[in-house]
Amino acid sequence: MTIGQAVAQYGLRGRVEVPALEYAPGQVVVMFREDVAPMQRAWLRQTAGAQLVERGKYADYELWQFSPYADMRQVAAQLMRSGWFVAAEPNWRIELADGWNPNDPLYNQQPALPVIGAPQAWALWRGDDRFIMAILDTGARLDHQDLQARLLPGYDFGNDDNDPSDPFGHGTYVTGIAGAVTNNARGVAAVAPHGKILPVKVFTDARQGYLNDLIDGVNYAVAQGAHAINLSLGSTNPLGTFEVALNNAWNAGVVIVAAAGNTNNQNPFYPAWYPVCIAVAACNLDGTKSDRSTFGAWVDVAAPSGDVYSTTRSTDNSYSRNRDGATSYAAPFVTAQAAMLYALVADGPADRSRARAQAVRELIETTATAVPGNYVAHGMINLQASVQKALTVPVRGRVLIQGYAGSYNGRTVEVVLRPVGGGSPLATASGTLNATRDFEVSFFNYLGYYDLAIRAQGTLLKRVPNARMRYPGVSGLNLTLIPGDVNGDNVIDDADLLQVLFAFGANNPSVDLNGDGVVDDADLLLVLFNFGLQGE
Repeated sequence: MTIGQAVAQYGLRGRVEVPALEYAPGQVVVMFREDVAPMQRAWLRQTAGAQLVERGKYADYELWQFSPYADMRQVAAQLMRSGWFVAAEPNWRIELADGWNPNDPLYNQQPALPVIGAPQAWALWRGDDRFIMAILDTGARLDHQDLQARLLPGYDFGNDDNDPSDPFGHGTYVTGIAGAVTNNARGVAAVAPHGKILPVKVFTDARQGYLNDLIDGVNYAVAQGAHAINLSLGSTNPLGTFEVALNNAWNAGVVIVAAAGNTNNQNPFYPAWYPVCIAVAACNLDGTKSDRSTFGAWVDVAAPSGDVYSTTRSTDNSYSRNRDGATSYAAPFVTAQAAMLYALVADGPADRSRARAQAVRELIETTATAVPGNYVAHGMINLQASVQKALTVPVRGRVLIQGYAGSYNGRTVEVVLRPVGGGSPLATASGTLNATRDFEVSFFNYLGYYDLAIRAQGTLLKRVPNARMRYPGVSGLNLTLIPGDVNGDNVIDDADLLQVLFAFGANNPSVDLNGDGVVDDADLLLVLFNFGLQGE
């Protein structure tokens, strides 16, 4: 199939709706190989069915226009596969680094959100309403206009009824930090713009909380499908039976987030002390520890509750600002982050497992930003970095090229992403092999199941079907590759034979199929032996 035929097919089949917002409709930026003459460039444009929009003023590139309905990811991938270009990609839209800013009128009075990179994270991902955050607390104001649309029915274990209404306000405040309705031109924005809230009241109306209600609350949250549990509560006394319930929740695939306490020392605070919990300290906007927060090596991360604005339980659907640096208000930052990330690492809300929960925890902890004094194990949460890492999927593996005798170190490798079951390439990533034949490449913002096709320099493509492209990535691939495809068209034919003959006797690594440093009879035999074979 020619480039022009392929592009014509994309124009008919590949009508783009939401993805078209990512790039200028129908436009692709191309950079040619150095040896491509001006007449050849014009011929390639005509063959592809493209119009020249402009040439680069300070760099050697061309901007081409295709049908505005064509999927430009596929067009760019097809152009790259032709071998005439060193780069071809959609004319991506860019945006200011301040990211997506919601229209909630009090958003500008929520300085903690920019501190954790929330606007930049939201520009990439805002969560999924099928994923659930359970807030075990004093309940929530169920009819609050900035909460109501996100609240699930919930339960009151303190009073053993179906009404988890909040008579105190603590739970309402915590809930608003994690999950107030966002971008609704009302009140505040939440850390997670999407996702449901399960209010689980574990205190009586007399503000008394007991261990048995906590145990019931956690088990209930797990049974209701929660993906993250927030515990802005605790005790200086060990809660051994509660730890059993938390271990069961973790093993069921629930991320457990707990406030580290407000003792301004390193003493244990339960349940945050327990290993299955992400223990959260409170920090100020500059990352320093709040005056009240518990700290120490056992505390995992910090979140900026030194200046927060959230929902209250007062009758006028009001809001208030809090600057006391309590860890109660730090924990829901992390719970919301966990819910957002869970939707990126799982195949859907039913895909809840300890492995998924562990992936979420790794994302939170490994992307945290160092804090002054290192008063927690990992640092202050970074929502932007964690979302970017979740969207960047590595592909790792090892290859063996048949008949190859030289060093693999530095030899190029290419991984092509395709729809499951076949279809035109969606994206291509290139890298190099090391001396032990290992490689790693990454794809950004391609989550789901895809077929991979992998080749090293001079080999045919080898298909890896139905690969799961989500964090922590695809690994453990072990592939044996067939050499002989010198020109990269995925078939070993006369064109490859001619390239070997033309380079015969030279030290040309791109044609030296067996890696012995010279193009000779051994390379010719590899082409002849595999002649007529096609890649997968």
